[in-house]
Parts: sequence; C-alpha cells; structure tokens
Amino acid sequence: MKKTILFVGIGLAVIIIFVTALFYVWSLPYKNHISPNVWIGPVDIGGLDPQTARETLQTQIDSLVTNGIPIQINGISKPLALATLVSSDLNEEVTFDLDRAMQEAQAVPLVSSRLWNKKIIPLTVSVAKENLKKNISALFPSAEIPVQDARFLIVPTAVNNEWSVQVIEDRAGNELNWDPFFQTLETQLMNLDDSEIVLTVIEKTTSVTKQIAEQQVDQIKSILENDRIKIAYLDAYKTPRTFELTKWALSKMLIPTQSGKVGIDEAQFNLFLDDFAKTFERPAQDARFVIDNGRVIEFTESKSGIKIDRVVMFNLLSQAIQEPINAPIQLALIVEEPLVKTGDVNDLGIQEILGFGTSSYRGSPMNRRKNIQNGVRLLNGILIAPGQTFSLLDALKPFDQENGYLPELVIKGDKITPELGGGLCQIGTTTFRAAMNSGLPIVERQNHSLVVSYYNDPANGNPGTDATIYEPSPDFKFLNDTGNYILFQAENLTETQELRFTFWGTPDGRKGSYSAPAVLRWIPVAEPQKIETTDLKPGEEKCQDAHIGADASFVYTIVRPDGTVEETTFTSHYRPLPKICLIGIAPPPVIPSEAEGSFENIQ
Repeated sequence: MKKTILFVGIGLAVIIIFVTALFYVWSLPYKNHISPNVWIGPVDIGGLDPQTARETLQTQIDSLVTNGIPIQINGISKPLALATLVSSDLNEEVTFDLDRAMQEAQAVPLVSSRLWNKKIIPLTVSVAKENLKKNISALFPSAEIPVQDARFLIVPTAVNNEWSVQVIEDRAGNELNWDPFFQTLETQLMNLDDSEIVLTVIEKTTSVTKQIAEQQVDQIKSILENDRIKIAYLDAYKTPRTFELTKWALSKMLIPTQSGKVGIDEAQFNLFLDDFAKTFERPAQDARFVIDNGRVIEFTESKSGIKIDRVVMFNLLSQAIQEPINAPIQLALIVEEPLVKTGDVNDLGIQEILGFGTSSYRGSPMNRRKNIQNGVRLLNGILIAPGQTFSLLDALKPFDQENGYLPELVIKGDKITPELGGGLCQIGTTTFRAAMNSGLPIVERQNHSLVVSYYNDPANGNPGTDATIYEPSPDFKFLNDTGNYILFQAENLTETQELRFTFWGTPDGRKGSYSAPAVLRWIPVAEPQKIETTDLKPGEEKCQDAHIGADASFVYTIVRPDGTVEETTFTSHYRPLPKICLIGIAPPPVIPSEAEGSFENIQ
C-alpha cells in the first residue's frame, strides 16, 4: 500500500514537473511580449512586443484621423474631417486613449490567457461634439431649417402715435438627429471603423403658432401706449443717471409666447444691453508687475470689475411690460473681484528667476507673428497665486478680434475658412519649457499632432518638448506649488524671432530640467492627396506641405531640496500627413425646384 502511494506521488510530481517545463517552454516566446489572445478594440496584439503593438494600432488610428469618415445626409455623402489644419498643425476633434489601453494589455498575466478566450480591451475615444457639429453644419449648410415661431412686425404709424402690429406666420423646420449619430460615431471609432454614417433629419414643429400670436396683438398695443421704461444707474462719477428705453427699441424685443402673454426676446434684449454696456462695463484687472531690463520695478494696481447682471435685468424688464410701474428699474450689477489684489502683492519677495523657456518662430507669416505678439502682451507681467492651477487658455482668451487676434486661413475637409488665434501653440510650447525648467508640476499637456519646425527643441532640433492649445481643448496647465506668487515675464525677441518666457518667484531649493528629446522612429508620409472644393476658383490650387511623422520621448526631472528625485517620461506621437492640395472646381448648376417653377411658368 505504501509503495503504491509512493509511486502515485512520484507520478504526480513527474507530471507537475513536465507540465511546468511545458508551460515554461510555451511561455518563452511571450517573454516581454503581450499575452496571447489579447485584443485592443478590433486588433489582435497577442504575442506582439509592446512597441510593435502600439505602432500597429497607431497606424490605423492615424489613417482614420487623417482621412476622416464619410457622412451622408439626405442622400448626399461628404467626407467629415476629424482634424482641422490650423497654422501648420492638426487640431484633432477625436482623441484615442491608446496609453491606457496599452497599459491594460501589458498588465494581462500570461497564465490568465487562453487560446479559446479573448481578452478584449476597449479603445476609449473622446469626441469634441460641438466642434464636429460646426464642421458638419459647414459641410451641409442647408441640411437644417430652423424652426420659426410666429412673430410680430411692429411699426409706428403717423396717426396719434399708434402702432401697427402684424403677425408673421410660423414655419416648421428640421434639425439633425445628433444623439444617435454620435453614439454610432463613437462606436465606430472604438472599432477603428471608417464606414459611412447616415445622419438623419428630424422634423420640428413650432411652439407659438400664428393663431396664438394673434390673440396677443392687443397686449402689444397696450404695452407701447404706456410711459417709457427708465433704467436708473450711477455713472463713473457716482452721479445718479437714468436711461430711457425707447418704444422703438422695446418694440424690437416683444415676442408672442405659448403662455398667452407677450414676452421679451432674449437675443434682442442682449443686443440692446451690448450697446449700453460698452461704456459702462469694465473687466476686473489683476495686479501686474512692470518689468524693465529683467528687473521688477513697479506694479499696476488691481481694480474691481463691473458687469450687468443680465439675468436679473431680463426678469425685471419682463415684469415691467406686464405690470407698468412709475419708478425706474434699478440697474442690477455684479462686481467682479480680481484674482490678484494689490494688497496681496506689496511684499512678495519676487527677486530671482525660477526658470525660463525659449522657442523660435522664424519664418512665420505676418498674422501668425502678430498673434504671437498679442499672446505675449496678454501674458507679460501676470501673477500666479500660490496653489493656483494656471490655465494658458484662460489667460489668453477670449479669442476674438476685440482681444487683438487676427485670422488665418485653415483647412477643414474640403473647406477653407478663416480662424482666429493661429500661432498660439508657440506660446504653449514656450510656457511648457519654462514650467519644466522651473520645476513646476505639469497638470495638462498635449503634444502637437504634426512635426513642425517652430516647436523643435533648441537643444538638438528634435520634436518632443512642445505643447498645443486650442479652444476649448486641449489646454496647457501647471500648478504653482512653490507657496509664493510666480511672476510671468513674456518677451518677444523680434530681431531673432524668438520667444523667451521667464518665471520669477521665491526659490525653495528645487531644480527642474528636462532631457533633450529622442526620436524613437520616423514615420514616412503617404502619397499626396487632392481634394476638390468650390471654395477656390476652378483650376486654382492651395496646398499644405507634407509632414513626416515621428515618435519621441524625453524625461522631465525635479530634484527636491531634500534630494528626492521625481522623473516623468513624456512621450509624443506625431502623425504623418501627406501633401494635401485643394483644387477648385465649378459649383454644380442650380436646378429650380417645382415650388420655384420655371421661366416658362412665370407670367
């Protein structure tokens, strides 16, 4: 009996040793490789080394983003661009979280993988829905017909200051069915599927009909027969003033409503307030330092801002037309306090340089250079409070002509349109380098999509240490964890066409630095693309140069005062972009619809 047990034990041991040896031999090819039968989205990366797996997926993502997806509306198909070419860079409307998917794939243990059981890791995708809506609306400008509620046409007459009120008939419309479209788009992107998507149109009915509006005509006449509405306020010298809302201005705001009572059109109300606010409102002004020859010499004082509380004023005016009052409406105001007040900065001790960053914009076109200079103007001298997460987009916006920005022509699919603020990625890149050389934690950073010479690192001319910004995203952000204020000095060295951003503050002994970026691989470009467009004259061409792709990385190092070393590896993927030429063609002939009739039917 004992011998039998002994033989059985030896047999089991031999089997275990054999199975272990067999497993060891089987697993040898998977050492430092992805476990078998592991998929990311629709791609089987099992058995591949991580770099090959990443490159395989990245190639398919690049192709999808570069070529876009065809969209069909009302039987007409057009290519939807998933990126916008702005100032020699691609601003992408979709973002794939490939890093997270690769981390999950590499974490799958070999013993849990079975040949008959797939491990599918989803490829997470973020979609800039509002940007894509604008792009689709530009591709199909007549696809949507806005619903038009019944409205009033109000004009004064020459008889006893009376008013003529006519009702303009309501009109049904339609709108694009966005929710199912975006669900389909996100599903296809997760599966790297570039199949055509049909975007359906849904009919929309009016909420205020002509019949409802006609029942409110007498209310209009009653409102306009009352005394003028007055708005009381204090001017810049604290002197009481009143402003009369003329009946003509009021008549433009009056609209019929579903409730049966005449209301105020919010868009017209805001247009009226815009003119009034130009001489009244003022933005809050942070305390800012004045820098001369690298020295802080003085600062401008902070000032509170004033803006009209439009929600309160809209409600007060809506009430006033229903219940006439003799007293003026008091102007409702909101006081906006500055983030950095004069009292906070009297003794900051800002005397030393924490770090600086540089970049070259040599060869930039005129509007790009002017936008860069405008960004420098907005940044120079601002103060970043201790504990504040600094947002570059917040510091530079609004991106409009009133704030000093100029337009550049951008390519969106087969369209050429002007867009404001081109060139501000130069600002993002320079700020990124200054933040790293100052040893500050980076909160948000995204590299550009293309290899562009403007953003190559000054140490070795390689790509990798850049940061892109584009409203509403991506942004560049860093944290001021120094415990003291940081002064942002922005300089534009126009003779050499370089930017130099310097952060001043109170040193705490930390040292920040980053290694010269290394290019892991260069990615060749595909064949040139030719896209027909009606935005150019027939036969005219407008071309965008090709951009070679690349994968690059560098290490950002912070050495703390106690000797602790913190290292962060930043990796960047730059898409290869072929030469793209838009070629002008004649627009299709306009064929009259049956409703429009023909020349022969016009009598």
